[in-house]
Amino acid sequence: MELQSIKQFIDQHGLEQGDDILAAFTKRINLKLVPRTTREEVAIGHSKFGGYPDLPSASDHPGENLTLLAQFRLSDFAGFESVEALPKEGVLSFFYDLDEQPWGDANERHLWRVLYTEATTLERVRVGEALNERAVAFEEGYVQNDHELFDLMSEDEYSTLEELFDRDEAHAIGGHPDEVQHDVFEEIEETHGERFRDPFLLFQMDSSEELDIMFGDTGILYFLIPTEALRAKRFEETEIIMQCY
Repeated sequence: MELQSIKQFIDQHGLEQGDDILAAFTKRINLKLVPRTTREEVAIGHSKFGGYPDLPSASDHPGENLTLLAQFRLSDFAGFESVEALPKEGVLSFFYDLDEQPWGDANERHLWRVLYTEATTLERVRVGEALNERAVAFEEGYVQNDHELFDLMSEDEYSTLEELFDRDEAHAIGGHPDEVQHDVFEEIEETHGERFRDPFLLFQMDSSEELDIMFGDTGILYFLIPTEALRAKRFEETEIIMQCY
């Protein structure tokens, strides 16, 4: 959503707490699947959902039980304000055990992995199963913090505001997560302690008919990292949470 649309909504409905409502929105990158029109694979090292991962060597694959959810060429994010904390170069890859479907408990860390590589020479590593491969488009916009908005407007006003939102699959990086059950940032701090007092949404992946993937009962999977760890490129400190309906 564009910030101007939110301002127009506030003016049209005469909402008194306009500044607080605006503060409940944060910038993030929304990720859109690009349907395949040919049989050609996404080029090695490029951003994509699914397919097989691009890594320095086959030995870098985290295990055949772990499926690549997505990989992002970080140079694609140049100029996006909401992800300035990310490294400017390299590839970030997200793996997950789709059979076990971990929720994010401490004893489940072997069931998912985030890999960051600065290597410039990569190869496509065909290990295990692969999701449908799709290219990805990036669009920076604003996302709402539902819990804050619930306290700032009536139920009818919020329902009307919701009609302005894009209801496509909610894949994203940065900003505030789209919670299914409750505030994701609060849950990650409650689960993993004070180091997540300032969390960053490294990747949010929605269940997807296009990719033939479902998290729990039509849920969303979140990869979160302390912002301090992100700036230091300590991606091993990433944790996950899954929420579903």
